[in-house]
Amino acid sequence: MKLVTYDVLSRLVEGAARHLSRETDILLVGGSAVLAWCPDGSATRDIDAMRTEGIEAFIEAVREWCRAHGEEPVDVNTRADAFEVFFPGDWRDNTRLWDECSTGPLRVHLPRPEDLAVAKVFRFVAKDAEDIARLAALPSFDREVLMSGFLNVLPVAIGNPREHALSFLMAWNRLYPDEATALEDLLLRAGVS
Repeated sequence: MKLVTYDVLSRLVEGAARHLSRETDILLVGGSAVLAWCPDGSATRDIDAMRTEGIEAFIEAVREWCRAHGEEPVDVNTRADAFEVFFPGDWRDNTRLWDECSTGPLRVHLPRPEDLAVAKVFRFVAKDAEDIARLAALPSFDREVLMSGFLNVLPVAIGNPREHALSFLMAWNRLYPDEATALEDLLLRAGVS
């Protein structure tokens, strides 16, 4: 399978739009959504997309476009739904349209950068830390939305809250050293003891 860079992602999405016969909405998450927000980001292995009404049509359109252009196939991962629990409760209400690649019948939605950063905290491998830093560097990134989103998710997240809080603090304290927060303070603010 081909690695997905911004150029590959935008070419695939725009190409897939030409193969769609009806209006289709998709919702990108994970590394592909980071690439949409941060074109200079690291390549990802697949296109992570939440299950939407139009996802099957989009997957088929991507396959058709790859075949028609002799391109190596790209995996569209619809198992990303499993990670919805790591997004703040209102995240779907705050998605943004990816204007650059929403063409013809295809509308591509993205989580706002802060919500995507919150979800990245819960896996927090090296690439996730880099992705969070890239998202936080966006001019419109709101650190208060990041903090409130994390505090919203932590009490209900699957896994050890202390470990998740430590991951968050590694990112937060590196990004905002003037606002460094202690673990116990963060847990208290989240209502987790």
